[in-house]
Amino acid sequence: MTDRLTADQEENRIKSKEDAAIAAYDALTGEGCESVVAMTPHQTRSTWVVPATSDEGDWRVHVDPRSGSTRLVHVDG
Repeated sequence: MTDRLTADQEENRIKSKEDAAIAAYDALTGEGCESVVAMTPHQTRSTWVVPATSDEGDWRVHVDPRSGSTRLVHVDG
């Protein structure tokens, strides 16, 4: 028997740099940002950090590797 909660979490896991970049791109475009460019992610102990740019400015997108949830941080330049 498959546990639906566990199955959903598995689907959202971020397993690679490419997954993290896609999650960051999707989060920014979902917030209405245009001309989004996600750069090479790096992994910290508990999150992926994806530098990105858009017409609205520079961003750091933090992506939880277990859940796929994102947190957007606008970088003042």
